[in-house]
Amino acid sequence: MKKRNNYYFLKGFLFSLFALTFSSNSFAQEGKQPPPIDSAQAATYYVEMKGTINRFVPEAEQGEKLPPLGGASVQVFYGTTEYTTALTTEKGKCSFKLPLNRTFKVLVSKYGYVPKFFEVNTKVPPQNLGTYTFNFDVDLFEEIKKLDVSVLKKPIAKVTFDVIYTRFQYDESYTGRINFDIKKMYKNYFLLQKQQSDSIAKFKSGGGSEPAKPADPKDPKNKTTGPAKGTPTKKK
Repeated sequence: MKKRNNYYFLKGFLFSLFALTFSSNSFAQEGKQPPPIDSAQAATYYVEMKGTINRFVPEAEQGEKLPPLGGASVQVFYGTTEYTTALTTEKGKCSFKLPLNRTFKVLVSKYGYVPKFFEVNTKVPPQNLGTYTFNFDVDLFEEIKKLDVSVLKKPIAKVTFDVIYTRFQYDESYTGRINFDIKKMYKNYFLLQKQQSDSIAKFKSGGGSEPAKPADPKDPKNKTTGPAKGTPTKKK
């Protein structure tokens, strides 16, 4: 029993180390640190972020909607400093408030899943100071060998204030550009996942000695057709 506890402690430690390394490398900024946040003003003028974190699964398993991902970590960074953090509920829900006129990066992660992050710019014109609400969704998928996830070193979305509609919403031009690269990643993800599932099924049926390793999606022999799924959902 003691060895089992040590095993899970080691897994938790390694994941914490990975998350720390990821956030430090992804969110490092050059030059001066951003100005300090006035706590009184932060309590008066803010945007409340209400998130739903889901577990991405193949289309055949999705049903009507993606299953929620409980216990996911949602870390908010202001510059290189962690501003606040939250864990999702069993229903994949979380919420936190961000003061206006600042820029934040929100990192969503869980052990065994590929982390994603997005940016939130809370700057508003002086006449629009007040309180706002913004709903967001993030789908995390499980790690899979040989999948190139370098595109996720960039934010999957950017949230800004729309002066015409006087509300926070996704930057559509940025989302369109990043979605092009994300769709290519998901095509490779589906290829690797299917090959892995087929290999395991063959092994269980006695058709092989052990599951074969996933094929490299960069190999021109391994191409798929059809639309990719799992791109970020836009909400207004």
